[in-house]
Amino acid sequence: MTKEPKTMTAKDYEKLGKALEEVYLIGYANPRRFLWFGFLRGIVYGLGIFIGGTIVVALVIWVLTQFNDAPIVGPFIEKIVKIVQQSPTIGP
Repeated sequence: MTKEPKTMTAKDYEKLGKALEEVYLIGYANPRRFLWFGFLRGIVYGLGIFIGGTIVVALVIWVLTQFNDAPIVGPFIEKIVKIVQQSPTIGP
């Protein structure tokens, strides 16, 4: 038994707009705070994407190394792993 979502009328939208305007005028919607929060959120999102991508690539390489002994795809995968291992790394 699911409920149907209520459709909003023009009067409902008007009430919502007035409520949002009131929140902004009272000071709850501080633009500087919103910008700072958005900036931090973007940094955390980017860091999460970077770490997640690194884990996925490491897992893919690990899985590929498990197929080195396969008769047909083994040499191809061995070349891929060798290229990845010889690629320049960041740092000393």
